[in-house]
Amino acid sequence: MPPTAHHFTPVYPLHEPQQSFRSKQYAPPRKRKRQQDPNDDDESEDSESHTEPIQSSVSSHDINNPYRVAGWPRDMPLPGLSFPHAPAIKQRSRQPSSDNLQKELAALKPPLYVPPPGELDNTSSLRRHHLGVLTTILHTSLLKHDFVRAGRAWGMILRTSILGRPLDVRTHGRWGIGAEILMRKFLPQNNLHGESSNTSTISDEGFEAAKDYYERLILQYPFQKTNPSAISSLTFYPAMFGLCIYEIQQKCNQTLKRNRNSSLDADHSDSESESNRNLESEGIAALKRSELDSAASLAARMDELMLSPPFDTYPPLLQLRCSVALWLADLYMSAAGPDDDDDENKERASTERSRAKRCIERMKAAGVTIPELILNGLD
Repeated sequence: MPPTAHHFTPVYPLHEPQQSFRSKQYAPPRKRKRQQDPNDDDESEDSESHTEPIQSSVSSHDINNPYRVAGWPRDMPLPGLSFPHAPAIKQRSRQPSSDNLQKELAALKPPLYVPPPGELDNTSSLRRHHLGVLTTILHTSLLKHDFVRAGRAWGMILRTSILGRPLDVRTHGRWGIGAEILMRKFLPQNNLHGESSNTSTISDEGFEAAKDYYERLILQYPFQKTNPSAISSLTFYPAMFGLCIYEIQQKCNQTLKRNRNSSLDADHSDSESESNRNLESEGIAALKRSELDSAASLAARMDELMLSPPFDTYPPLLQLRCSVALWLADLYMSAAGPDDDDDENKERASTERSRAKRCIERMKAAGVTIPELILNGLD
């Protein structure tokens, strides 16, 4: 006999699970039915039929007492208006991109420029440490007046390269240190043991080495209109002319000092003393004429340079040429010999004073403050 339907009937009655009133009250609401095709009703009913109510463990007493549910004492004020919820998390501001950051830095006054990533030295720390050691040796040797060792350290610094690029002599004032070392390293009193030397006196070899050094810098770094603020020949010319003025004055002072010492050491009769005084006066006059010739040659070179821009309006050059003009005016009046024409010397002195006044006018037009020494020299 084949099985009938009653053979598959379960032995226990089918009924829905009993739920309390509280469970039904706090059961999650069912989702709203989507708009579907009539053919999909079976699937939606099946999905809803599988939704089981969630049993809640919260009692009716806890619902009426939110302080107890939150675990907060009644005698303490609530932490905030958003209690018991946490405040909204603020979104972090976007980090500025590297391009925008570089533009903002470049717009500052004075501008700041970030080097490209390729110029950032992250791997050559050993070379940078080596450069720092050489710089320390350089400045220590300068403090001890050991200019020979300072010159060696300075030469090693110039031969040091970072990321395959040699160091620029113009950065960090190295060009000025190089000229100072060249002027002092030929002193006979100087040695490698740091003994004191007369650094106020410069030898002829030192002057020539320093002037040749400035000439090389002028040719190597000419002035460029595209980068007018860079250290160039516009910076080196005043330094070289100032060195030439110092050389002329030092030679004259040394010669004058030797003449005076020789006259004091001489112990002769009255007739010989009179002749010595005559020789001394003649020597001073010859010394003044030599100083005049050297100063006039320097002024001619400065005038030739200042015929073209930007040297004709550069304030340091104008101030230096004004000082040389006043110096020449005094020399024309004091170095005149017995055979010289006084009127001609007076005319040359007047010409130099007029040149000094023109330099002062250009300096005022550039907004430069005139030193009192120059203004007193015109009176």
